[in-house]
Amino acid sequence: AMGEQEVVKNITFLTSIINPLTMMMTSPQQQNELLTKRPSPTMPSMRLDVISQYKASDTSSGRSDDLLSADQSSKRSLLSNNDQSSVANSAYTGYSKQTAAPVLTSVASPVTGSSILSPSAVQSRRRKAKSAPPSGFKVKSNIPPLDFGSAGLIGRGAETSTLKACYDRLLMEDGRKELILVGGESGVGKSSVIRSMDSQISIEGLFVEGKFDMNTSNEPYSGVAKAFGVICRKIKEAGHETILDLRQNLRKELGDKPGLLVQLIPELQDILFAETSDDSSHESIDRVDEAEGGVDRLRFAFRMLARVFSSVFSPLILFLDDLQWADVSSLQVMEYLISDTENDNPLMIIGSYRSEEVDENSLLHIKMAALREKTDKFQFLMTELIIESFSVSAIEKVITTVLPSLRVDHIVGLAALCHKRTLGNPFFTIEFLKMLHFEGMLSFDKTTKTWTWNLSEIRKETMSTANVVVMLEQQLRKLPEQVQALLQCAAYLGSTFREPTIDLVWSVYGRRLVDTRMKPVASLLPLLVADNIFEKGEKEQYRWVHDKLQEAALSLSETRRDTFQLDIGKTLYYGLTKEQVEEDLFPIVDLINNGNTLKRPEFASVNLRAAEKAPEISAFQAASEYAAEGISLLQENYWVENKSTALSLYTIGAESELVLGNVDAAERYREVVLSRSDLSALELLPLQIGKAKALGDVELRSKEALEYCLRLLKKLGCRLTWARPLSLPQGAVGAIRTIKKAKAKPSSFYESMEVSNDTKQKYIAYLLSKTAYNAYVAGDTAMYLLSTVELVELTMEFGVNEFSATTFTFLAILSIVVLQDYEAMERFQNISLRMLNKFRGMHASEAIFVGSQMGLLWVKAIEAGRAMAEKGIVAGRREGDLVYTSWSIACHVINLPYITGCPIQAIVEGCPNILAEFEDTKAGAHVLSTKNYYQMVLNLSDPSCEKPSVHIGEIYTDTKEDHKGNLVHLADKLVAEGELVFWHEDYEVSAKRALKVGETHAKIAPANFWNQIESFHRAVALLYAAAIKTKKSKYKSAANKIRKRLATLSHSENTTIQYYYMFLTAEHLALNKNYKAAKMQYERAIEAVGKLGHLHHLGLLNERYSDFLLRELSLQKESRYRLEQAIGYYREWGAVHKVKALESRL
Repeated sequence: AMGEQEVVKNITFLTSIINPLTMMMTSPQQQNELLTKRPSPTMPSMRLDVISQYKASDTSSGRSDDLLSADQSSKRSLLSNNDQSSVANSAYTGYSKQTAAPVLTSVASPVTGSSILSPSAVQSRRRKAKSAPPSGFKVKSNIPPLDFGSAGLIGRGAETSTLKACYDRLLMEDGRKELILVGGESGVGKSSVIRSMDSQISIEGLFVEGKFDMNTSNEPYSGVAKAFGVICRKIKEAGHETILDLRQNLRKELGDKPGLLVQLIPELQDILFAETSDDSSHESIDRVDEAEGGVDRLRFAFRMLARVFSSVFSPLILFLDDLQWADVSSLQVMEYLISDTENDNPLMIIGSYRSEEVDENSLLHIKMAALREKTDKFQFLMTELIIESFSVSAIEKVITTVLPSLRVDHIVGLAALCHKRTLGNPFFTIEFLKMLHFEGMLSFDKTTKTWTWNLSEIRKETMSTANVVVMLEQQLRKLPEQVQALLQCAAYLGSTFREPTIDLVWSVYGRRLVDTRMKPVASLLPLLVADNIFEKGEKEQYRWVHDKLQEAALSLSETRRDTFQLDIGKTLYYGLTKEQVEEDLFPIVDLINNGNTLKRPEFASVNLRAAEKAPEISAFQAASEYAAEGISLLQENYWVENKSTALSLYTIGAESELVLGNVDAAERYREVVLSRSDLSALELLPLQIGKAKALGDVELRSKEALEYCLRLLKKLGCRLTWARPLSLPQGAVGAIRTIKKAKAKPSSFYESMEVSNDTKQKYIAYLLSKTAYNAYVAGDTAMYLLSTVELVELTMEFGVNEFSATTFTFLAILSIVVLQDYEAMERFQNISLRMLNKFRGMHASEAIFVGSQMGLLWVKAIEAGRAMAEKGIVAGRREGDLVYTSWSIACHVINLPYITGCPIQAIVEGCPNILAEFEDTKAGAHVLSTKNYYQMVLNLSDPSCEKPSVHIGEIYTDTKEDHKGNLVHLADKLVAEGELVFWHEDYEVSAKRALKVGETHAKIAPANFWNQIESFHRAVALLYAAAIKTKKSKYKSAANKIRKRLATLSHSENTTIQYYYMFLTAEHLALNKNYKAAKMQYERAIEAVGKLGHLHHLGLLNERYSDFLLRELSLQKESRYRLEQAIGYYREWGAVHKVKALESRL
């Protein structure tokens, strides 16, 4: 052994010896930074590859295996502190990087297992080992170590150039995101090539990495959560003010309950919440169906997080490593982020995967195929890159750099042999060279200061193999028994693990694996870090240097793998605290399940615990799998001995399958439970509610869902009607009575209301809400009235439930429909809003949409509707309410802009995005509605449309099946058809249609705000036809009914209805030949609409006024001026066919 000073001196020379897989793939800039820190050696002849940090047993002295002290081992570190810090910062965030492949240790013991050495070579070296003295470690001072650090990124110029081009494009494109998927065999250097991006990123940007693990591939969101956790740690370093700003932005977007993300990303806790927070001003309501909307809640939460983070770090680059092991939920999140068309910040997602482990049936292959189809629709760019193994010439460059030789042909021969033995795999090539170095087949000529080798000897002594794990396993088997045992335990804990966790496993389970006195983990881990098998991170975290090392350690357990996994899983499950188990529940349960080959029933409850947690984080695929595994472990008499466990597993299984869209699988679970006679009505209800959801929300069989809900309500003692033929008058009378009763209650009554804790009443409220929704869709007015009235009565009698706010918005609508009491409508709507402000857990999106779009917009300025729709969108996305979020989006993008006369082109441009979103989320009713109105605005604005008045085209093709039994869609269809006829046909044609249709829309969609413009245009057409063409009283009578109804509303704050009424009054006066008053009223109406800027009606009112001036007053010049004004407004609006028709009249 060399002296301590000489060791330290030569360690200085070795500061550039970085792991081959990482440093060899380091960018030239990083390489130069490292080389500048390395002083030139005065005598590079001393070999410092300290083969082991372990001291083998000394048989001559009788001492057992001892470990070098931490102080001694630290002196043999292969990197200086500066170099360790440099590599940590450039490669692995949060980890002290030493090298990405081990300087494997050796002891003087026989070689076991497979080896890359030929059989004769193995025998020869075994003989040498037997004759060697039993020393602790040997220092071959005449041979320097292999220096892979100077190799840089060899042979990867094209790949790095592609990544750089994508990065440059990301900075240039406005809001365009980049998705890069990098494939290749394990060991080809995918991660190293990708990490070279870190040196390219600007100082304002951030490169973070999240890795998926082969042992925990079922753990939901693991790699994604790790990447976002790194971002959170970076934010904490930015200072208190930055955290406060982010907290404000995130809480504004995510609301008061962002706990879903905190469960996934614990590092968010300190960012989202202050140390002390007072939430006492809000009471919480527990929902009957907490899983409802979970997937959509998560989509919104992750998108909001990415939007905020990518606004702080610009650009933000997320590297997700080993996607072949990603769970389905993580792949969904990757798609959520890259397809977020509302995120205008530069975002790049890079994913790597082992191509040999991805086939056409794998989750990743299916997701990649789906993403290719969505690039244009969701405006992101997708690049696929395959990294191949080294060519012979690339290996020549490696050898030339690492092993300088005087003979070029010598290098060519060694490179060809390396390529043959390793098939050009970079990681394997490096390990092969290291093995040759360790076995003494590479020698250093001190005279020429170059390396030499005997090619014939190498060819004779080695064999070809494509499996680097075999070689690594052979090297690991040379380690001391305790070290091998510890590595096996660590291998089952994943790619990263904490010291307390491995310490628990080692102390409980490790004693079964070793015969000698156990060494403490605290003394073993530093040596494995020094030996470049582990890397040490923050907070007692460790990670494997390379996946192949972990795989090699796993292979050490051989046939005992099942036993290992079960025992380690049990050790963790029963040995950790409840909080610690909860943090790592999924990987622990996976270990137990993988090892429980005998299907021991006691682990059914363990799977139940995981199945219960998974829906909380919207991991419904995982919930389904844990529930299925738990059910498979139940014994034959489980309904007797473990009824609660069995019922919970079947319930979670059914709910999860339904969320995943597997209706048949959910039904099979339900049938097992519902067929039992030993369960109470309340125990069966969750499964029955699931069936109601399946019928109404998934299969869109509203009538069947309605009848099923009524049967369930009857079983719970809530019978809405005793005689179905009398239900309509019963509902009308009940509505009037309840409206008056609720209106008479003082404000203090509603302000003092508390949350209902009656479980039965909660279920009744849930079923009544489903009854009301399905009745509305199915057009059953009686049941809609009865269920809404009963919900109000339930709230007033038993207290507030999750539907109370929505219920009072429905009551507000009934006030208009039944009594035309707009004062009561406004009061009930305000009660609803106060409930939303006071209680958490209500269906805010539904209440906001129904209350504003079907209530307040009748008495408030319709321009305020877009702001209300925005609130509905945010609320709906927070709570995962797909139905009402989508309706609010449609109102915000299509309905309200059209009604207020915004340029048609803006609506046309917005339709593809929301249509893509609705199709992506499988929102069938919203897809149909959007296509309906999308085709309408296309007909209005597309000059190539040959029959603009016919509601049919490329986007929408009318079929009776589309609106059969779907009155909501029928109402939309009536509006679109009527608008196209109104704008493109003669007004007499429009008037005939108006008489035929009548109040159909108002009847099937009561209080729908489309009624305002639909009835206004019917009145215009009817009055025009009555005045000019037919003089028939039926037209005038029908028009006057609409005008009188609008007269009542014209006294409200709805400025749109005010000018509707002004204009219809002008038309009415003109029809009655009161021309002077009519002229004044026309001009008042035009002035009123001018203040609002409704382009379509500025055109319409000027057109109709022009006609009046010419027809009744013969004012040709003024009439022409008004016609020209009309054409200008129509042109600005975008109604090309209307413009063309009017220009022909000039």
